[in-house]
Amino acid sequence: MAIMPLQMLAGAAKEYSEEMDAKKQQAADILLAQQKYLMESGIAKLTAIKKGRKESQARIDKAKSFGFDSKAALALEMSGELDSVITRLTKIKEADGKDVDGQSVARMSQAILENVPPEKLAQAMEYAIDSGAAQEVTAEKLINAIFSATTPSEVGEAASMVGDISGAEGLPSVGPFGLNLISLTESDPADDAASRKLLESRVQHLLGGEGGRTDGAGGVIYNYANPAAAGAIVDNAFQYYLQEKKEPLRQRTQTAIMTEIANNLETLIMSELDLNTIANDYDFSLNPSDFNTNSTTEETQTQNDNLVPPGSEGNQSEQSDEQTVNDNILPG
Repeated sequence: MAIMPLQMLAGAAKEYSEEMDAKKQQAADILLAQQKYLMESGIAKLTAIKKGRKESQARIDKAKSFGFDSKAALALEMSGELDSVITRLTKIKEADGKDVDGQSVARMSQAILENVPPEKLAQAMEYAIDSGAAQEVTAEKLINAIFSATTPSEVGEAASMVGDISGAEGLPSVGPFGLNLISLTESDPADDAASRKLLESRVQHLLGGEGGRTDGAGGVIYNYANPAAAGAIVDNAFQYYLQEKKEPLRQRTQTAIMTEIANNLETLIMSELDLNTIANDYDFSLNPSDFNTNSTTEETQTQNDNLVPPGSEGNQSEQSDEQTVNDNILPG
């Protein structure tokens, strides 16, 4: 009969041991599930970051193939505009059947580099160089942290490491540059000729144009009282139009540019400036209120004041030694 308590104790011990083994197995299963989840989540995030970097580099390389400076392409990637630039350039070549304007690409590259903060560009270049090594170190640390985690606190640290993987430490961001994508298309001489005719038709009444006749190409030839000045003004205005049309960081419609030209010219005419002065001296990039109409007159007057009469040299008080001696000889 004394054996019963021992048997009961042995049975209880066995049950306890089995329960502990079950709990240990359960804890091991939970740890394994946590490690698996953290590993899958971490690797997925790292893979996405790696893929994003690869796609980013591919966009930069594509922009370089179109003629963009590598640093300018990197800056566009930072602003989030590079993809739209590549889409536009591809459309010009493949859909529109036109050519990319290489000079406009170069001007846009230069304008971008002049407007991106140098410290952010330097940070981006450093990131682009070091990103591969940094990626490997992050993955290695993640794997070690996950598989060495055996306590709740260590698992928590590994989970925090996974949560911190976001790619936010990558390329710095800059605001959009406000690109004029239309400027990247090579100019069509026929389109430019039509634009010049349209511009002249809008300002000819301000230049004293009357009537007009049609030329062989169907264009109108206006009769001007001062054809030389009127022609020069139209030429200057058209050059300004072409310049604004190709402005890399500011996109304006044809109507907006020509309206500005017509309004400025009307302001000058209403101020009673003669056409020769406008033709010779006015820059259409200037606001009419900033146009100094006296500058040319003052310069001409200054030049006239400095003219030396024939037979004299500079100030009349500065005479030669011979002349001074002769003037001091008293008559005998």
